[in-house]
Amino acid sequence: MVHVKFNSELLSTLDGKVVVLTGGATGIGRSAVTQFVEAGCKVVFGDVNEPAARDLESALGDAVRFQHCDTSSYRSQLDFFALAEDTYGKIDIVVANAGVANHKDIFDPSSDISLEPSMMEVDINLKGAIFTARIGMHYLRKIGGGDLVLVSSIAGFKECGGLAPYTASKHGVLGLMRGLHIVAIEENIRINVICPWMTKTKLVKGIEAGWRELGLPENEPEDVARSIVLCASANRSEEGKTHTGARIPFAGKILWIAGGEPYEIEDAIQDLEPQWLGEENSKVLAKGQAFLASQGTNWDADKLEQKTP
Repeated sequence: MVHVKFNSELLSTLDGKVVVLTGGATGIGRSAVTQFVEAGCKVVFGDVNEPAARDLESALGDAVRFQHCDTSSYRSQLDFFALAEDTYGKIDIVVANAGVANHKDIFDPSSDISLEPSMMEVDINLKGAIFTARIGMHYLRKIGGGDLVLVSSIAGFKECGGLAPYTASKHGVLGLMRGLHIVAIEENIRINVICPWMTKTKLVKGIEAGWRELGLPENEPEDVARSIVLCASANRSEEGKTHTGARIPFAGKILWIAGGEPYEIEDAIQDLEPQWLGEENSKVLAKGQAFLASQGTNWDADKLEQKTP
């Protein structure tokens, strides 16, 4: 674990960049839109909360554009990204921030087993993030690369009772990064994940009183937004500068945000693999992973058959 400290000098590297962000009307997303604009970016943000989104668009002026976007709809996201390119001619940074939580535990023994439960968390938190990543990478390729920031949660790597679908969806966001990173980095697309701990948004109303009684650390939405901006700017200095504690290239990383501060945890997970998996297992795994990443290896058997004379 490494404490990464924000280097404000890197904000200038964002001037003139075009950001596309989902879930930008309230909370963390709203703060991120504001901070990107303050850094000189043009921002196109989507949300389903139109009144709050229009209020933000009006407050920030010409630097932002809002479009209603249901991230669980592929068509809605296609139109959303097309608006950004049509308006500003390019997309430099993509942020998959939209997220929801259903606080009614569908696994509670008292729940009605005959009723199909809502899968909105999977649809928005995971399927929506996959759609954002897929479409976003298409546009980033057009300019030779860029940054994709995925927003997960502490529930992305820790157990969380009573929120099983939410926890599964946020674990999936980490899987999305790990599934894309080693391929995307070859295209100069840097993918990183934000995992906030308790953050003062509408999603934590049920626990915040007890949390504060224990004196546990809290994040403001602005703290998490600053870590999103950190990821988007970490690799952009032409002078080799980055944020204090960050390991370059800053890609394939996971930032856990606690008490307003970001801590990078993925490097330690990977570096310590021989300890938690076993040295011999780790060596064999590395051999298998090298094969899977080698030129010509493809999971798609149809493509393999096409290459066979």
